[in-house]
Order: sequence, then structure tokens, then C-alpha cells
Amino acid sequence: MKTTVELDEKRLTSVMKLTGLRTRKAAVDYALRVAERAASLDRLMERALPDEAYRTAVDPHYDVVALRNRARP
Repeated sequence: MKTTVELDEKRLTSVMKLTGLRTRKAAVDYALRVAERAASLDRLMERALPDEAYRTAVDPHYDVVALRNRARP
């Protein structure tokens, strides 16, 4: 879909250099994907569980360090 927008040229150039993207379209698509991901994470964090739910989510006898040590060759 074609759309005309005004972009900050310095920011667009910076994004292209930092990401190695070669076209403006790719840089804008990248920025949209990153913004979508950030918004999704923000929404997820707004619905985060209360601290008490995390305390009871895992068995208190679960020992991740012991499991890791057993898994080592």
C-alpha cells in the first residue's frame, strides 16, 4: 500500500545505518514491527499477575541449580 508521510530524515538514516537496512521501505517496516512489539509488551505488562501469584506458581521444592548440575556432561 502506498502512503505519503513526512519522516525525520536523520532518524531514518540512523535506523538504516544501525540495522544495515538498505531501503527506506525496509526501515519503515522494521520500525513498525519494533513499535508493534513494544506496544504488545506494554499491554502484556499492564495485565501482569500480582506478586502473590508468582510466589505460588512454582513448587517451593523445585531446585533449578540441582537440575542444571545434573544436566551437565
